[in-house]
Amino acid sequence: MKKLILLVLPFIIASCDSKGFTIEGTITEQLDSTYAYLMNDKEEFLDSCLISKGKFTFSDTISDQKVYLVHMGSQRTVVFVENGSNIKINATESPIKPTDNGGLNDKYNTILDSIAKQAAAMREKENKLYEANMTPDSIRNFKKGEYDKLYAYYRAEISANKDNQIGAVIFGMTARVLYPTLEQIDSMCNEVKYAKDNAIVQSLREELLIKDKTKEGKPFTNFGGLSETGKLVKLSDFVGKDNYVLVDFWASWCGPCKAEMPNLVKLHNKYKDKGLTVLGVNISDNEEQFKGTLKLQGIEYPQIHIPAHVKENGATLYNVKSIPHIMLIAPDGTILKRGLRGEEMMKYIDEIMNEKK
Repeated sequence: MKKLILLVLPFIIASCDSKGFTIEGTITEQLDSTYAYLMNDKEEFLDSCLISKGKFTFSDTISDQKVYLVHMGSQRTVVFVENGSNIKINATESPIKPTDNGGLNDKYNTILDSIAKQAAAMREKENKLYEANMTPDSIRNFKKGEYDKLYAYYRAEISANKDNQIGAVIFGMTARVLYPTLEQIDSMCNEVKYAKDNAIVQSLREELLIKDKTKEGKPFTNFGGLSETGKLVKLSDFVGKDNYVLVDFWASWCGPCKAEMPNLVKLHNKYKDKGLTVLGVNISDNEEQFKGTLKLQGIEYPQIHIPAHVKENGATLYNVKSIPHIMLIAPDGTILKRGLRGEEMMKYIDEIMNEKK
């Protein structure tokens, strides 16, 4: 995309095949001499504009509808952009609602207002149920019914706007709840015109692909880091050695991680010579934090330390959203079980190791 320009001369506009778009913003003059920024929905920088006398302007032509973000100081707002639209942003009001004379932004504002009203009505009814000392089951059934209505509204708006960017944005907002599987995401991407290019949808789809690739029954995915002595080490150095491998993702700042460590120490001591390798995978710590925790917890089983500055680490490859996260890998490299904890983990490992005899 060519660089956006702040002022477009009349003869340049006349030479264009399409009218282009304009975003005109109003904001407090306290932000004068600072910049407003235009970004795409992936938050990639497109242009900047100096704020003067509480005003800023962006203009350009585009090949198709877009969803942009406008950042102004600590404020930001979503704007729907298409050629021919003249968008006004009044950032002195809260919430910020871009307007465009009945275009996509006005339509989106109407949808958001309706959602807010439905949510407020649901909260009011729920509070009355609590005041009336209704049973937990009655309140739960009420909430389910209300959420079903709200979800039906989301689905209806996605369908009604499947040929414009509003449909893609609402789909992205609700996909994790309403369309939680990869098959559902792909099906909706075929129905909703701009969904495939939506940043949230792309991120969720990538997450689901990783989740599917590393679910129970799938072969392990390899990754590497540093050992306790600073040597390069990989997960494959432990898997496939005729041993089960119990992998624990942890960090020094994680209280539940440290609470689980005594169980892992017990399993290590009990089965280290009987076909089980307990392997710690430390994420987001510096070397001092990593080694200090090992010493404090009396941990002697092997480790893969992934320093804090490494973004693409074992946790991301396995879509680990919270820690501790403990999984068991079979001698042939198959992921047997994920999300092991506490007594359930101890019992499960005992059963596996007894079967191995």
